[in-house]
Amino acid sequence: MPEKKADSALILAGGRSTRMGYDKKGLELGGFRVMDRLLAELSSLFEEVLISANGPFACGRARVVPDEIGAGPLAGLYQGLKTCKSDYLYVTACDMPFLSAEYIRYIRGLVLGDASAEACIARRGDGLYEPFNSFFGKSALAPMRDALLRGEYKIRPLLDKLHLLVVEPAIVDRYRTPMFFNINYKEDLKRAEEFS
Repeated sequence: MPEKKADSALILAGGRSTRMGYDKKGLELGGFRVMDRLLAELSSLFEEVLISANGPFACGRARVVPDEIGAGPLAGLYQGLKTCKSDYLYVTACDMPFLSAEYIRYIRGLVLGDASAEACIARRGDGLYEPFNSFFGKSALAPMRDALLRGEYKIRPLLDKLHLLVVEPAIVDRYRTPMFFNINYKEDLKRAEEFS
């Protein structure tokens, strides 16, 4: 059996950004566009970087993948996973500026070490899952498609149907970075500037 690969990454950038008031693909932090920063970091970790976006977008070497079924983050994740060349796809969002290369390498090792894993995802201290900064496997495509065809566009309900490798809060805390912080409001942008 050929060795499985986890050499692809996806940036979700198809949201309407209604809470922010402008397209988050253009978010800037410390004088740099967050999307450019993510592309540079992910390109150093992965052979292939995809962007989920529905419309023209200048993004260098990354390939833009529009939704084909449904809408929302699950539609973007489904299309990225369907399109990518790897068995596992790392997924983050364009409003999550603080990646941890060390954490990404750690969870990549987890999914490659467990042939039955359909996703590797972190659990928060309140017990809920963090759907991004995670890996999803091609074996999750069928339940994703079924959910989209039923009009279910959120990722969290799907997780109950997948075989998950769960990274517990105590492990996440070792990395000491705000890697799950996302920017939804202008106030969040101010907090992000304090982190950077």
